[in-house]
Amino acid sequence: MTHGCDATIVMPHVVKVTRSAGVVQAASLLLLLFASPLARASTPRWAFCGALWLGLLAFSALVIKRLWAGQRLLPRSPLGPPLVVFIVLALISSVFSIYRTATVWAFLRVLLYLAVFHVALDLAGSRRGARLLIGTVIGAGVCVAFIGFVKYHGGEAVAFNSTFVNYDHLAGYMEMVLCLGLGVFFHKPGALRFLWPLLLGLILVALLLSLSRGGWVGGVAALDFMWVLFLIRRRTSSAGIWLSAAALVLVAGLTILASNPMIERLQSMRNPDDPSLGGRLVIWQASTRLIAEHPLHGSGLGAFPWAFPTVRPAGLGNRVREAHNDYVQIVTELGLPVLIPLLWGIWLVFRRGISIFLRTAGRFRAGIAIGSLGGIVSVLVHGLVDFNLQITANGILFSTLVALAVGPEPWLASGARPNRRSRPGPPGTDRPAGGPWETRGGAGFRLLSDGP
Repeated sequence: MTHGCDATIVMPHVVKVTRSAGVVQAASLLLLLFASPLARASTPRWAFCGALWLGLLAFSALVIKRLWAGQRLLPRSPLGPPLVVFIVLALISSVFSIYRTATVWAFLRVLLYLAVFHVALDLAGSRRGARLLIGTVIGAGVCVAFIGFVKYHGGEAVAFNSTFVNYDHLAGYMEMVLCLGLGVFFHKPGALRFLWPLLLGLILVALLLSLSRGGWVGGVAALDFMWVLFLIRRRTSSAGIWLSAAALVLVAGLTILASNPMIERLQSMRNPDDPSLGGRLVIWQASTRLIAEHPLHGSGLGAFPWAFPTVRPAGLGNRVREAHNDYVQIVTELGLPVLIPLLWGIWLVFRRGISIFLRTAGRFRAGIAIGSLGGIVSVLVHGLVDFNLQITANGILFSTLVALAVGPEPWLASGARPNRRSRPGPPGTDRPAGGPWETRGGAGFRLLSDGP
């Protein structure tokens, strides 16, 4: 009797604490997702400290909630091992850093990304939490696009950079938001189904007006990737997949070439004063000397701006603070061993995300998976010529997309996608049960299945 009485007394307190901590966790993360791009992409020190405080608050609430609920400290994730290896390599590199103050700040940014990843992974464990995350991301993207339109057409800005310092980083943010929104759009999101295309149209126009060549290439690559995945889910023939992918690239290329400002932007690559591909190649070639000097531990996380002057080529006019290539910079700072957790993590993310998209019977879950993977592809491709992950707001959104892509465990319990060739449909119909699309009078199809 005593044990039963104790249980009735303790349980309400546990429920109250976990519920309160969950509210703080969700509110802090959603505020961080919405405010970080608006506050100059959280690149100024004051904005970064605010983002860091919100991330710490959200992560602390997550730990308290899970401890009081009797759960493991952090939600389970397939990325656990590569993340641990990455942190160990970052700590080893910090010992040899040539500028430890910069290394401390860069390490705090990495910890912020890790906190956002785990908090988002936990929050997306419920359908309502996933909807809140997606709605906040789309809302923030629309606000950033609207501010950009006002500044650009009001004559306050020469380039379309909105609240970002650089238009290339605005493009990196917009391409992630666009891909996530497109993935979820095919779920036909409730009362917003008629407003959704307008919102995505605003985001697409902002991406195009940024005149970011890397953003365009990253966006086209992501859309092509999403289209190929969709065709694979439809069990389209290999020839049909390749032809459709090539047609999409061709249409996107012709659309870009049909605009005079975009043609002028592409022609600027031949301008020696423009930080184009030629200038980036010079920086990357010089960075290989840094890698050769410290192949095992690098020059220290965040220390690239202070290490590069030692190998700076003669005649390079502008001050180089970044390598304009996320992969070159991370190897320069942490050494060649960092490629192990980097490639390992990318492989795990795509293996898990693609598996979820192809197997799940839920339209909403499939839309989240393909939209998140598309956003990740856009940044990985854009990262070949830029440094979006060094921008706090973009890194926060990227961490959220990774959490949505790998899929929280509760979503996986919804079951695998049924085989439409082996299961009959409902009585009196010729439609396969749980298939990924349904025809409507032979006029078309719906992208994702009618699962939960």
